[in-house]
Amino acid sequence: MSTPPLPDRPDSESFRRRVIEAGIGAFGTRGTRRQRSELKVCQHAREEQVVRDGLTGLGNRVRLAQIGAEQMELGQVLVVIDLDDFKGINDTFGHAAGDLVLQAVADLLREAAGAEDVLVRLGDDEFGALIRGAEEEAGRELAGRFLASLQCGVEVNGHAIIVGASVAIAASAPGEPLAAAMRRADASIYRAKSAGNTEKVSVFDPDRDRRILDDFALGSALRGALARDEFILHYQPIIDLDTRRTVGFEALVRWQRPGLGLVGPATFIPLAEQAGLMPELGQWILEYACREASGWRAQHGEIPYVSVNLSVYQLQDPNFVKRFQGALEAAGLPPERLIVEVTETAMARDSDAISPPLDELRRLGVRVYVDDFGTGYSSLGYIRDLPLDGVKLDRAFTRDLTTSADAWALARAIVTLFQDLKLAVTAEGIETAAQLAQLRSLGCVHAQGFYFARPGPAHAICDLRSTGASR
Repeated sequence: MSTPPLPDRPDSESFRRRVIEAGIGAFGTRGTRRQRSELKVCQHAREEQVVRDGLTGLGNRVRLAQIGAEQMELGQVLVVIDLDDFKGINDTFGHAAGDLVLQAVADLLREAAGAEDVLVRLGDDEFGALIRGAEEEAGRELAGRFLASLQCGVEVNGHAIIVGASVAIAASAPGEPLAAAMRRADASIYRAKSAGNTEKVSVFDPDRDRRILDDFALGSALRGALARDEFILHYQPIIDLDTRRTVGFEALVRWQRPGLGLVGPATFIPLAEQAGLMPELGQWILEYACREASGWRAQHGEIPYVSVNLSVYQLQDPNFVKRFQGALEAAGLPPERLIVEVTETAMARDSDAISPPLDELRRLGVRVYVDDFGTGYSSLGYIRDLPLDGVKLDRAFTRDLTTSADAWALARAIVTLFQDLKLAVTAEGIETAAQLAQLRSLGCVHAQGFYFARPGPAHAICDLRSTGASR
């Protein structure tokens, strides 16, 4: 019969570990106090890791939120310091040197801040200071001290580095959450940066910065709009001016924002570009348009082409052509039934980068058009260099056709030039019969605009079976 194992001795290591983990005082009062003290130290260290920035030793956003909530009834002034061109410092001296710069800046800010001010690091190159129960003027004074402390620069690895900054000041009223002041400060910083950073200290102005706050809210809602299936496509017919028949439909995205109805692309596309959402949104537009067009083809036989706008951000994706071809194949849409439009701005600015993918699209059988021609670029060099099939004249050309001889002469010269280059010309923004007559006299073949039909959902546009124009 085997002898059962003896229990651990009280002084064995495993027993000590079990006692500490269980939190019981097997070693008497002195041991219990020591263990409790050690547990408190460990707990405090963990809490400090949560609320403190590891690089600079300052508090972080969590710490700022804690203090802001504790002192909310007093009213608070928030000063946000955003370093200028910190990416340039990293690119020039390396990220290790960039970390040293941040540590040096944190030390300078500590010296400039008051004893009661709460100083934190908000992000990579952004710091903040919270002044509790203070007026806006106290924020101005602190901002001035911060900027003065940075004027001499910092020395890192033998290099004297000048560090510039933009400072924003925003207040929260007594009882108002600190998050409100943070949003206002972000709006002021954004405005200062957008204005060329000429305003070193900016104070939130409700009249001036309200739109920026509204854009922030819109951009935040936009991020989840695709996942929530809030986008739809409307289509506007493109008309052959000789036969008055529909030859194509331009796909135009709309945002069905809950509670606000349809939001037009002029409102949200710039925000989507700023937020880096255009590759994803553009791919959704492409896939959805291809599926709907393929459904029309299955129902009605041969159909007019569908025209889709491409973002330069899509064309910069190295996998763009593969994704594009996948959308066509998944929908079963022949490439010749699709036209892609790229804005004149992108064509002129990024012609070298976007030419190769556009060339590949044309080899697939897709036609490529310049969109919004005439929005500001006078050089025609990119027209010669890029793989193109057609041009869409911006409404700026058609708007004054009936009232300005100069506008008519310019439009005639442009249409003649593109015809000589064997490029199809489509005029946008036709709203009157007089404009239509002038375009016909110029020899323009295709047009679209409210005169023919407003954009609408697929079920509401003109009859696909007869492909007749609404007028």
